[in-house]
Amino acid sequence: MLLFFKSLPRLVRNANKDMHRHFSMTFSSIVSIGIALLMALFIFVIYVNVGGFTNQIENEFMIQVSLNPTLEDEEISELSDSIASTSSVKKVTYSSKDDELDALIKENGPMFKQYKGKDKNPLYDVLNVELKDNTKISKVTKKISKMDGVVKATYGGSAINTMIQLFKNIRVWGSVFVGLMVLIAVFLIRNTIKMTILVRKDEIAIMRTVGAYNWYISFPFVLEGIFIGFWGALGPVLICIFGYTGLYHVLNGMFFSNMMTMLKPYPFVLWTSGGILLIGMVVGMLGSYLAVRKYLRWTR
Repeated sequence: MLLFFKSLPRLVRNANKDMHRHFSMTFSSIVSIGIALLMALFIFVIYVNVGGFTNQIENEFMIQVSLNPTLEDEEISELSDSIASTSSVKKVTYSSKDDELDALIKENGPMFKQYKGKDKNPLYDVLNVELKDNTKISKVTKKISKMDGVVKATYGGSAINTMIQLFKNIRVWGSVFVGLMVLIAVFLIRNTIKMTILVRKDEIAIMRTVGAYNWYISFPFVLEGIFIGFWGALGPVLICIFGYTGLYHVLNGMFFSNMMTMLKPYPFVLWTSGGILLIGMVVGMLGSYLAVRKYLRWTR
């Protein structure tokens, strides 16, 4: 072990020397790995934000119960208590038709102000129902819609369910794609180290002849793979930090609507950048280890 640490500076120098000696091959590997990690980063950013979109939509799921205009205040209170007693219901809040109109004007503009005033408002008084478990929203909606005094109960229906399922599918396929890009990066580094070993086969044979330890011969190749992974990850890291931060400010932190808010750049980009660097180095180490384990046997 002491010999290893004494030899470490020389091993690092040898790894750097080999990278410069085969600069064109090393550079092409760095660029290829950078592209693979950049694509993985792009999908990962989408994956994480889509997960946030899904959680936001699920958390904002709410059943809107439109009430019969003939109901008295006491009957509305009884209906509210009846809905609240349902096992899956978390909270029930009342909103008058005037409150609903004010919300509509605030969201869609002053064109709806014409409906203000007595007997002009076509909306219903509503009960907004929040659930403990949103997976049961369809079942609870059907149950509430059958209660006396309820005109209709809605929550967005199949469109919302389809959107959530789409987001979940994006996350699944995104995970598969990221894994595929990582495997491609491993293969690229393995191939680079393989070519380096084959080019240096005579030198390696001489080192074996004079009694060099296996780790002394193989470790520079592992270091070379780690360095290639590091330099390949550096480009995606810079794009992550400056690109995501810039995109966040350009879009004001939102995709399409305030229902789809992006993750704030910090600390997200810092954690992601650290992860990309670590993945690059681990991928480099793994790829070079696989190459060393297989192709150094050929030189014995």
